Amino acid sequence: MNSRLTFVSGFILLLIIVGVGLSTMKYVQVDEGQAAIELVQGRIVAVHGPGPIFRPFAPFTEIQLVNIRRQTRQISQNVASSDKQLYDIDIQVDFRRLPNEDALRAAYAEIGVSDQQLNEFLDGFINDALKSASTQFTLDEALSDRGAFAERIRRFLTTSPGDGQRAPVDQLYITIEAVKVLDIKVGETYAQLLAEKANLEVQIETEQKRRQQIEAQQANNLFQAEQEALVALTRERGITAAALEAANREAQIRAIEGRYWRENPELFELRKRELLVEMMSKGNIWFIDPNTNLTILLNNQAADGQALVVPQPKPAQPTQPAPSETP
Repeated sequence: MNSRLTFVSGFILLLIIVGVGLSTMKYVQVDEGQAAIELVQGRIVAVHGPGPIFRPFAPFTEIQLVNIRRQTRQISQNVASSDKQLYDIDIQVDFRRLPNEDALRAAYAEIGVSDQQLNEFLDGFINDALKSASTQFTLDEALSDRGAFAERIRRFLTTSPGDGQRAPVDQLYITIEAVKVLDIKVGETYAQLLAEKANLEVQIETEQKRRQQIEAQQANNLFQAEQEALVALTRERGITAAALEAANREAQIRAIEGRYWRENPELFELRKRELLVEMMSKGNIWFIDPNTNLTILLNNQAADGQALVVPQPKPAQPTQPAPSETP
């Protein structure tokens, strides 16, 4: 009887121990993009990466999962530009928690591991960054250069403001992955002004292109005229050079002929008679002044096929002596 009671008591005690063990056991599966913080009585004892965590008989142990994936916050706000223009802007900020153990321990101690609490802190910093960045740009600059506007917001979130304060990303233990301006909405009046400005820019661009075409055409015409003038000048120079060469050769021939005729007067007289006979055979006879240069004239007339008759000068009449008076 006593042995049976002892066995039953032992079995009940075993059940109690197993029940207590099962009720205090901790098992957590940590996925990719997550980290786990293990606490014992509120004190961090370990930070775990992806994988299973099993703690039997751990009544004072707590395991909290932390999201270290890339997250996105979208903020819409009405701001004023440096030229006192009001507009609505929508931006997107992509971020993630720092995954190293020291950052996770510090973040848990300061802001906890709740995504909601982290987003509330970050939204406040983003709103401040929007207000600060909007005062650095006119509305026209914000519309035309959204990249610079987004970079200004990033700098605000990642740069320390001074006075011993940490940068927003250091306070939240995050890293900024990307900042993007999604949309900028302006009033109807300003939108109409922008449309008119765009039309004017199109007209200016069209006029500039037309002017460039005119300038290109003028340059082409000038080049063509220069080439034509160069060709004409080259042609004239060639014609002139040929004419000079022909005249030079003809002059040399004339000089040689003149030298022969001066050295041989009989040949000169023979040539005159040949030319005279040749011209008389053509049927036209002309009378000329005996003082004319016959060499040039006969050559020209022979070429024209005309005959000349050169009158011989009359012999001089002897002068009669005056009759003397008889006394």
